[in-house]
Amino acid sequence: MLDYLIIGQGLAGTCLAHQLIKDNKSFKIIDKITNSASVISSGIYNPVVLKRFTPVWNAQIEIDKLINEFTQFENLLQIPLIKRCDLFRVLANEDEVKTWSKKSLRNENLIPFLDSEIISNSNPQVKASFGLGRVKQTGRIRVNDLLSQFRNFLIAKNQLIDETLDFSLLEPKENCISYKQIEAKKIVFCDGYSLKKNPYFSYLPMEGLKGETMLIHAEKLDLTSIVKSKVFIMPTDHENYYYIGATYHYRTINDLVTTEGRDELINNLNKFIETEYKIVRQFAGIRPTVIDRRPLIGNHPKYRNMFLFNGLGSRGVMLAPKMAEELYNYMEYKVELQKEIDINRFNS
Repeated sequence: MLDYLIIGQGLAGTCLAHQLIKDNKSFKIIDKITNSASVISSGIYNPVVLKRFTPVWNAQIEIDKLINEFTQFENLLQIPLIKRCDLFRVLANEDEVKTWSKKSLRNENLIPFLDSEIISNSNPQVKASFGLGRVKQTGRIRVNDLLSQFRNFLIAKNQLIDETLDFSLLEPKENCISYKQIEAKKIVFCDGYSLKKNPYFSYLPMEGLKGETMLIHAEKLDLTSIVKSKVFIMPTDHENYYYIGATYHYRTINDLVTTEGRDELINNLNKFIETEYKIVRQFAGIRPTVIDRRPLIGNHPKYRNMFLFNGLGSRGVMLAPKMAEELYNYMEYKVELQKEIDINRFNS
């Protein structure tokens, strides 16, 4: 009998599986590759909400944990995953300059992350007449490499089942979960937006947030750092290729690229760069978000060996390592979950 059966190998499922590996737990993952939010993720980690210049929830704890966790993944898979690089916020007017200066010097939660010096723009291809604010402790994780190489790692160890879960064949029992020929002590759903079709947890208030991004080639842009205005520009590992994102749409929830999404990205990008570029590819995915913008983690109210790890939204890279650790400690050692993430907050 397995210790765990995990449903889904996005960031959540991958980070949880890593916890199991470190503690010598037996497991299998059931997963079929789709256009999930993890697969199309830029991988940017950033401790500041740049629209309002406010700190991300538990920012320092999550940054420290993700660096540690993805360094361990680098050692396990023998590939580079962490790319540390600066992130610059284009300041749109004098009011934003004043707000940035004030918060970077006086807000104790932001001082570790905001450089108080306003930086003059030296790139003629970028429009930033009021200067740039630098965010510290930022970078990106090569999420696609992580997911694909960890998938290969699992396949080599016969720990991945390449299929979509058939709920009609899933049988919760008192002491285990049965699925086809598999029996496991516990099952954890890391199924992203597919939670909407999960008969055990579909009662939870999952909100889909569609996002579209694109890859461009811009020979003269000459950026080595991430730049954020209405959208972000992120250099990739290939010279002169940049990742542009992202849109946020609640109404139409699917993973199809659209002309409207492309036009929105182009319009917002053109507001702060002036250089020729070519669109190479467009992407779309659905972020699994929650009404209160906190993860969905915890135990099924009836089946005590059934768990959920979901709702990481647009900050999966930052949340997944720490949340995986918290869920594991809850499942194995009965360590109480934070009230902000526990799904029981929606049961009362």
